[in-house]
Amino acid sequence: MTTHGLLTGLKVLDFSLWQPGHYATQLLADLGADVLKVEPPGGDRMRVMPDRFVNFNGNKRSVVLDLKRDEDRARALELAGEADVVVEGYRPGVAERLGVGYSQLSAINPALVYCSISGFGQVGPLAAATGHDVNYQAYAGALLPAGAAAPVVSNVLIADEGSGMSAAFAILAGVLGARRTGEGDHIDVSMTDVVASWVAPMGSIDQARGETGETIAAPAMGTFAVSDGFVVLGVYTEDHLWDAMCRALGLEAHVGLDVAQRTQDAVALRDELTAALGRESRDELVARLSAVEVPIAPVLTRDEMLDHPHFWSRGLFSTGPDGGRALGHPVRFSKHPALPPGRPPELDQHSPQGFGSDGPSGHAR
Repeated sequence: MTTHGLLTGLKVLDFSLWQPGHYATQLLADLGADVLKVEPPGGDRMRVMPDRFVNFNGNKRSVVLDLKRDEDRARALELAGEADVVVEGYRPGVAERLGVGYSQLSAINPALVYCSISGFGQVGPLAAATGHDVNYQAYAGALLPAGAAAPVVSNVLIADEGSGMSAAFAILAGVLGARRTGEGDHIDVSMTDVVASWVAPMGSIDQARGETGETIAAPAMGTFAVSDGFVVLGVYTEDHLWDAMCRALGLEAHVGLDVAQRTQDAVALRDELTAALGRESRDELVARLSAVEVPIAPVLTRDEMLDHPHFWSRGLFSTGPDGGRALGHPVRFSKHPALPPGRPPELDQHSPQGFGSDGPSGHAR
């Protein structure tokens, strides 16, 4: 492994206290950025959730600053003058009141890329509203599938994770621009905007509705119950995949139906397919249909996913410094791989050092 990450030399000052900012800066730290967490007295709010904290704060540094005290605020301004990037996740207006807003820090460092992550953005009618991930999903139209009797809440913190990754992408775009022009930027990431931008393009095609009111765009798309769990099929417009599935399931009478015919008869076909799949066992069915290249996936529990060999083989999970399972960087690089999972910093471990040439916790990069 190279001793220098793709982002070695990038200095990131992180004021965020919640998962979106943590994830954004973790993605940067994985690639070699020097991320300095600014924590309030008593520590980051997520330190009381060690499983989550360790997975979003490895390979970072920590300093404790009370931004309500003049001397600590002065130290924050000094660090911002050294930084390439600042990330904050306060409610709109709070950073300014604490003296570390964009206008205040960019006056010191005009090339600074300053990223604000909030639930509804820095401006707009909802900017001051409070919320958590599920609230942002609700506003974004992500909780209510067509025909559903009640909202369906995912186990995934979609707004948190999506905004963190979007912020990391935007930060790097800002850094490229700043290095080309000498001028930084204020990036405004709205968690709700990110989810809404994913929901909005999902327009409808000619659709049929089943007895429950469920919208059926394609009879072999969606979740199906099997004898010992659930599977998801992904046969959409592809005629050859439909035919392969029908042959594998003993539904030869429906081989040869094109997408228009399948759409027209979607309700009846879905009912027949549901009955056929209900007699199958999950893992045997997945193996049989996968062998003929039909898009099928088991609906895994979280524990099943965490133990799946695919993710371990790719390095998404590995054995961490404490001997337990650790979460790795989600993207692979062939020449400049991400750093392996590292320990989170002890509270205030790097004060008064701040940024430095060695890696977090004293490990050389």
